[in-house]
Amino acid sequence: MRIALRTSGGRGEYEVAGSHEAIRVHDVIDREIVLELLPGFKFPTNNFVRHTQGKPRIRLFDPHSDHHIYLVLAAILLLPKPKREIGATPGGKLQVYKDNFSVMSIPFDVVELSNTEIVVSPTQMVLSNSTFDSVRLDVIERLRIVMACWDAASKQSSAIANAVLQFRNAFNSGDVRAVIGAAESIRLANIEPDDPLRHITKDLNLPNLDELMWLGVHATETEEAMALGEENLEELKEAARNRVKVWQQVVLRGAAGAKFSNDVRQAYDHTCLFTGMRLPKTPATGSSGVDAAHILPWAEYDLNAVSNGLCLSKLCHWAFDAGILQLSYNTPTSTYGIAISAGALAAESVGLLKLNGLKDIQGVVSTSVLPKDSSNWPNPLFLKAYNRALNF
Repeated sequence: MRIALRTSGGRGEYEVAGSHEAIRVHDVIDREIVLELLPGFKFPTNNFVRHTQGKPRIRLFDPHSDHHIYLVLAAILLLPKPKREIGATPGGKLQVYKDNFSVMSIPFDVVELSNTEIVVSPTQMVLSNSTFDSVRLDVIERLRIVMACWDAASKQSSAIANAVLQFRNAFNSGDVRAVIGAAESIRLANIEPDDPLRHITKDLNLPNLDELMWLGVHATETEEAMALGEENLEELKEAARNRVKVWQQVVLRGAAGAKFSNDVRQAYDHTCLFTGMRLPKTPATGSSGVDAAHILPWAEYDLNAVSNGLCLSKLCHWAFDAGILQLSYNTPTSTYGIAISAGALAAESVGLLKLNGLKDIQGVVSTSVLPKDSSNWPNPLFLKAYNRALNF
């Protein structure tokens, strides 16, 4: 599904379009849109989907004090402030400057749907101007850079570092108004009118990573931009899998990563969570037979905490990452369970895989193979987000 700007009628109207599996637009009428950019961190927006003039328009609960959802997301990602009136933006080659662009489309995955809320996870934003020159912004990629700025700011003492830490605190609070206020302070601190995140990365001396050059913004061909406005944007399952790949690509390396690997193996006593086999490094083997696997690699949210890791044999690590073996948490019974995914079983049925050995380890996980300290057990929120992204 997506949030789309309909440009007719002056300022234009934002509405919800498309579908997500069995969920259709009529299923989300009168629900508040809640943003979830990280597992368990939700932003109630006071933006509601209303049936207005025969369309699923997005309306504010309080037009005098609330903020439109495109402005909320722009603030969370530290973008320059966009304009709603696309006709009032400059034409020609799009520049991501204040008031130079509009948010044309926000594709999202549906996380949860209740009687009062639709919780969504935006995957990208399409930015455009009056001559419909467009770019695509990758939400996860952009957020990763924002979080890298938080980490850098925590180790420095300067006006911009303090402003970035205030923004981080606002984000952690889940208070949309606080986030918008903190983002505006950062925007005003920049003399130049362009992307404030560019100035932050420069002022905080972040490493010259390749992705910092683009700050999550990518060129978009005209045909691709048009496709981003269509109902059949892409196969949602494939989009979710791609998102998991992006998460896995931003795992911290270096000393922090080495410490995580060591901590996970020690917490599990070098024992594979799925098979129960203890496979430490010995003089006979020369290397360990288990890996420390991340569930979700987000730095500010226990990326390198043991609760965001699993100790798995080499084979089980591959099967987990490949979506063959699924680990889930059952809240009523407070137990973990292992299962072969439906996709893997379907592949086996046509002769692509043979899963005999892996089928034997399905079932409830014994607490005897979990870390002694229960705070190190796999975080249920992270497992839920990971499984949801793979459509388990």
